[in-house]
Amino acid sequence: MKSIIAYMTAMAAAVSVGAAADAAERQDLPAADRAKAPAEETFIPCGKGFRTSFAIIADTETYMQCRSEIGEYRDVLEEEGLGTYILAGDWDDPMQLRERIIGLAGKKPVLEGIVLMGDVPIAMIREGQHLTTAFKMDEERFPEFESSVPSDRFYDDFDLEFEPLGQDTVRNDVFYYRLAETGAQTLRPEIYSARMKVPGVMEGDRYEILRNYLKKVVRAHRERNVLDNMSYFAGHGYNSDCLTVWRQKPLVFRENFPYCFDRSSRNRFLNFREERYMEDRLFNELQRDSTDFFMFSEHGEFDTQYISSSDNGIHSLGDAVDRLKGSVIPAYEKYRGTADEEPFMKEVLDSVYHLSRETVSDSSIAAFHRESRIAAERINITLDEITELRSNAEFIIFNACYNGSFHRNDGYVAGCHVFGPGDCIVAQGNTVNVLQDKWEDKMLGIVSMGERIGMWQREIPYLESHLIGDPTFRFTPHSVEEAKAVRKLHEDLIFHRDKSKVWERYMKSGNPVLRSAGIAMLAGTDLENADGMILDMLGNDRSMTVRMHALDALVRMKSDLLPEAARTGLEDSYEMVVRTSCHLAGDLCDPALEAALEKTVEEHPDMVRVSGIAAGNALDVIKGKKYKETEETAGDRSLPDAKRRSAVRMFRNSNTAGAVPVLVSIVTDGTESVALRRDACEALGWYFLYIGRGEIISALDRMLDEDASMPERVKKEAVKTIKRLQ
Repeated sequence: MKSIIAYMTAMAAAVSVGAAADAAERQDLPAADRAKAPAEETFIPCGKGFRTSFAIIADTETYMQCRSEIGEYRDVLEEEGLGTYILAGDWDDPMQLRERIIGLAGKKPVLEGIVLMGDVPIAMIREGQHLTTAFKMDEERFPEFESSVPSDRFYDDFDLEFEPLGQDTVRNDVFYYRLAETGAQTLRPEIYSARMKVPGVMEGDRYEILRNYLKKVVRAHRERNVLDNMSYFAGHGYNSDCLTVWRQKPLVFRENFPYCFDRSSRNRFLNFREERYMEDRLFNELQRDSTDFFMFSEHGEFDTQYISSSDNGIHSLGDAVDRLKGSVIPAYEKYRGTADEEPFMKEVLDSVYHLSRETVSDSSIAAFHRESRIAAERINITLDEITELRSNAEFIIFNACYNGSFHRNDGYVAGCHVFGPGDCIVAQGNTVNVLQDKWEDKMLGIVSMGERIGMWQREIPYLESHLIGDPTFRFTPHSVEEAKAVRKLHEDLIFHRDKSKVWERYMKSGNPVLRSAGIAMLAGTDLENADGMILDMLGNDRSMTVRMHALDALVRMKSDLLPEAARTGLEDSYEMVVRTSCHLAGDLCDPALEAALEKTVEEHPDMVRVSGIAAGNALDVIKGKKYKETEETAGDRSLPDAKRRSAVRMFRNSNTAGAVPVLVSIVTDGTESVALRRDACEALGWYFLYIGRGEIISALDRMLDEDASMPERVKKEAVKTIKRLQ
């Protein structure tokens, strides 16, 4: 629901007295910090009296070009009670800026988040693929720019540590870093972050585009807009190919977005099967004035949203004829001019398809190819089409590969939606590829309640996942009571993040969104026996969303109860819980789960990704027979290193128990090549849930203690792996 009405909900009651701070009180960078900053850095502190803060960070030229609009953006945030710094400069590398951000986070008011505006340096992370959902490109075989992960976790997760590898030879805004073993090997950002980077493909002056965008953001902050209208699209070839996934989506989203379900007109669940070409339908839905939230679940590239396929079903007689032509014409062109042309054509046209000779005339063939090219363009959405749209959903999620690739100078999907002329304020996208089975709606219900989208993003971190646009945007709470609840949740997420007693109370809430938040946050505390409470909720809570949060929490806790959690999850009615339990069983590699997995495959042919992929892969791993040859190849010293290294890397995806002795033997053998030992050690890091991981840790600990001559590359990887397994 959108209307340009003053923001009058109870949220506004939280406006700090410091919002009216006189501009005269603002000053340049404090003397103590000047030595750390670039010579031309501009620093404007936030107003006084705020409990939390936010930083707008821009390169100098962007700041000078958009100074007035940046100031208006800051003002509206401070009106909402969020103290806002402005920091502008031309940093020589990302580490300088990272240190400045950490410095701001150490001050009061508490720093909530940041936005990186314009040409802020981009960190490309290497040797950190275990922090992604799916990215496993060989960093030695492929160019640095392609095999690294562009990630702003560099700026928002302070427990990570990095070693500089140098600046890109072509792009002066791109810097490469190795994820160091001295820091954390899991993600838990202290603040949220987002990028405001106008895609190069957009026509016109990029600073004018950014100025217009910032004006749009300010207007959106001053509007009353509850989240009560949503759309979801399932694209071709994704997990939505499973109709069980498809039919359960409305049930799950009803828990997250209850106000979108009090009328049928307020929710739409679209599927690639509905029409041969879904492009126009999606354009209409995106441009509806009423749409608040849109989720795309599909394949993607930095410049493409893959919507359908050329073989997308038959919806009319014309589709059927086109399908026949598609079979006949390529064959005709292949055979044309040969001696057996006439008998072949007679059989194909007259006996098989009953088509006229006109079908294979030169003019018909030319028309067919022309129409095929047009059809190929219509099955996907590309940047040139997006820039012509008015994407009006304030918040869009691209559960797809590469759609958030802000590091591409020539443009990226998420940016073209956000910085276009429509009402879109913020989007989530991925800089590299992403796992199909990623749980995309974790904690999403807090956005419906009115929490800042950045706070939601902070709690679901992956190395590749990013917000594009304004991370401080929030929808209006639906009631005074909801406003009070989300305000308390916001403060607890910031000030009581590690306090177990706070989150235990949330777990008793009658609201499944708050119950889910309690479970998710309790997993990050050190409360003893918390896993027992959470396992009980996995088995008994009536909410599908809550049960999935419970399973996810137990995995993140690496609970000793995980085998029981997997058994419980395999019996669940929610496909996502079953699918995740299948993956969990494979990661545990527990033979005791074999019978339960076989039962799941037998009883659930309707769950396509469960029976065909998740459960099947888990059974392959547990039984091990499929990987015997690969295990033997990895350990065969008569084979070339390249072949053995390729085999070793296979166990990053398939954690078979039979590979563990082979990998440990390679790592601890000083006569093996350094590269092979390092690869084997990294592969062992993927056994982070394996029921026998304690044995791996012990073997690596002994090696570190006893082998004084161990190569540095192997030693560093061993430290990383131990941290991943603990």
